[in-house]
Amino acid sequence: MKFLVSFMAVFLLFSCDQSKKANTETFPVKAGCYGYAEDGTKITFQITRVDPLVQGTLIYDWAEKDRNSGSFNGSYENGLILGTYSFVSEGTESSREIAFRVKDSVLLEGYGEKQSSGKMTTFINTGDLKFEERFKLTLGKCQN
Repeated sequence: MKFLVSFMAVFLLFSCDQSKKANTETFPVKAGCYGYAEDGTKITFQITRVDPLVQGTLIYDWAEKDRNSGSFNGSYENGLILGTYSFVSEGTESSREIAFRVKDSVLLEGYGEKQSSGKMTTFINTGDLKFEERFKLTLGKCQN
């Protein structure tokens, strides 16, 4: 009986460990720096946590516009990173919902109809988002 209990404990331990490894190896988002830089515009998304919570810092440095930078807290599900970007621009703190489609180590930002409530802006329907191919954030291409 002791042998059977010991065997089952070892079996469960290895079973759990293997499932974690499988999930990590197939997870399409990696921690690291995703960036874009062209025509004076620089975008940097430094992802520091992925599990499926996604956290990091995000910097938009648009050509001829004010730079804004802040933190991102969200999650990954079904090929989409969705979360809240809390940032400071022109001395004002704001938050907005932001989305990225994950495609081959590239992040494409989603755009769609939004609504505002106080200092928070959210998408009305994330199912209707369009993803911009112009500003591809590529892993390892940070400029800021």
